[in-house]
Amino acid sequence: MDFSLSEEQKMIQQTVRRFVDRELMPLESEVLQSEGKYPTGIEPELYHTLQVKARDLGFWGINTPEEYGGANLGAVMTALIVMEMGRTLVPFTFGGAADNILYHGNEQQKAEYLIPTIEGTRKSCFALTEPGAGSDPSAIRTTAVKDGKHWVINGQKVFITGGNEADFAMVFAVTDRSKPPQNGGVTCFL
Repeated sequence: MDFSLSEEQKMIQQTVRRFVDRELMPLESEVLQSEGKYPTGIEPELYHTLQVKARDLGFWGINTPEEYGGANLGAVMTALIVMEMGRTLVPFTFGGAADNILYHGNEQQKAEYLIPTIEGTRKSCFALTEPGAGSDPSAIRTTAVKDGKHWVINGQKVFITGGNEADFAMVFAVTDRSKPPQNGGVTCFL
């Protein structure tokens, strides 16, 4: 069995390395001096410019199938990309990840939320973490109760990365206390 990288994988890894070296590492002192001024440590317009550059390089939705506009790079490439991104302290990630919608959404939700997220025209956030519960789905207290055709969600979420810029959220709430979270007791709302 051959575990060496293909030429394409090496090329992608080198492209990410150049992106980190040229675009992110020069920003490290700015991030260190920002003292929490910006959520990302980088001025928002500059962060957006970096996102556009990353999308133009094809690093958006890296695990999403091509049929939805992603790069479909797979686990090995994702690991290599994360390894390269870990060389800088600049808190930048290649966005467009919306796995919950990809794996659990219907086609209408994929068209309305997944594809625009991959294209970079919409931003999502993941709302699971709660005070006193952390990110443990079995300990969350937020509830969702059906009210006619709608659901009413009550609860509190914290540490929602990107929540201040998101166009939509994936919110986790208890819907059936008689079931464990992994067996239908917790539902993700879009």
